[in-house]
Amino acid sequence: MVTDPTSFIDTWKAMEKLLKTGKTRAIGVSNFSKSELEVILREGSVVPAAHQLELHPYLQQKDFVAWHMEKGIQIIQFSPCGNLNAFYRDVSWAKEEAHITRLIDHPVLLNVAKKHGKTPIQIALAWGVVNRRAVIPKSTIEWQILENAAADKIVLDEEDLKEIASMDQKARFNDPSADFGYKLYIGLDGATV
Repeated sequence: MVTDPTSFIDTWKAMEKLLKTGKTRAIGVSNFSKSELEVILREGSVVPAAHQLELHPYLQQKDFVAWHMEKGIQIIQFSPCGNLNAFYRDVSWAKEEAHITRLIDHPVLLNVAKKHGKTPIQIALAWGVVNRRAVIPKSTIEWQILENAAADKIVLDEEDLKEIASMDQKARFNDPSADFGYKLYIGLDGATV
């Protein structure tokens, strides 16, 4: 991968100019740390409309999520099921997480799903929706797409949310820092050392 010496704040300021042209109505970021977002808030003139980041019951990032709410930044939650499949367990940087039960097989999600007559995947997605986040599930299979779409109709109660809160393991499954040659997620839960 070839990296560019342009700083993210210079890129952000160029994106701010696009707003003035009317070519876009909103701008946001993906995979930023709190310190990087603070630079944007301090040196930029526009608060990011959205921040896309990994978030699921195994990586809840509660303090960071609360900070976003305080700043008025909408979270777009990717990897809502934690990507705990064989591919992710086999990559070298995920070896420490290899012992974790797949998110959708966790007893808490299974119990909450049974209570609501839904699937664990739907409960994982509903958890994000109930917490006022945009959730991006991934599928190309029609029945899974329909199942995912139905998750926004599920109402989780306080007991459900408390149980799901107990699942946080600060387990991050998507960290391309080594590939990018740039340390992502500094100071955040689940950041690699």
